[in-house]
Amino acid sequence: MNDDFFWFVNNRIVIPGVKGEYRFIHITDLHIHAWDEMSTEEEKERAKNAWVEGKENFAKSSGEPFGESQKISTVEAFEKILLLANELSPKAILLTGDNLDHMHPAGEKYLKNRLLEYAKKGGKYICVPGNHEAPDFDGIWSSELQVFDFKEFRIVAINDSEKTVDEETLIKLESLCKDGIPIIIICHIPLSTELCRSKLEYAGPYFYIDEKTDDSNGRKFVSLVKNSEEIRAVICGHLHRYIKCEISDGKIQIIGSQGMAGAVDLITVCGE
Repeated sequence: MNDDFFWFVNNRIVIPGVKGEYRFIHITDLHIHAWDEMSTEEEKERAKNAWVEGKENFAKSSGEPFGESQKISTVEAFEKILLLANELSPKAILLTGDNLDHMHPAGEKYLKNRLLEYAKKGGKYICVPGNHEAPDFDGIWSSELQVFDFKEFRIVAINDSEKTVDEETLIKLESLCKDGIPIIIICHIPLSTELCRSKLEYAGPYFYIDEKTDDSNGRKFVSLVKNSEEIRAVICGHLHRYIKCEISDGKIQIIGSQGMAGAVDLITVCGE
């Protein structure tokens, strides 16, 4: 799509033995504000002005593209993303949290309707909640671990929006790792290990789950992702900045930048 709003990063996740090529688009941190006839005047103003300065400040601090084309509302941004998805026909849109800036009736109705319309046309989406959202949103995302089978690998959606995961998620993930099927994890908050900590420390500990965290479930989660042979990559957001790093040798983490400012990760999963 020839649209100055977008800027793209190409990413490859190589899984030995995978015979096909599977293309996804990854979008994170949309922070959608919407309003309708039931919204208050305050809600309408908030929807029109949300993130106008914030997204530009994030872009400037990270040296990422930002111009007049990015100065559009969060709803307009998402409409462009849906048009892009219709054009590219990915295996799925991966939405890794802060899809809504907060849970509000107009935004929930808008996002749900638009995603369900996309699905009715044959599109697929996979969502996880972010720290700005409720952990469950009926029919859109869940606080529980979700598994999506792509025959040669799985995408596992995990709620880590509170900088930890629950005990049930750990048990399920450990069980999946015993099946011998490659796993790509999508979540909202990045994981920090010794190998990638230097790339994340600038943001401060609020923005990642460190393997040395005081939270025991957080430590177990990072350790499992780091050490499991079946988990091959992590795709996440939260930083409003694109970073590609390694959690352990050969295991990449793709941290997407802000979708509300046109950031799109083009991800190809393939064999060697």
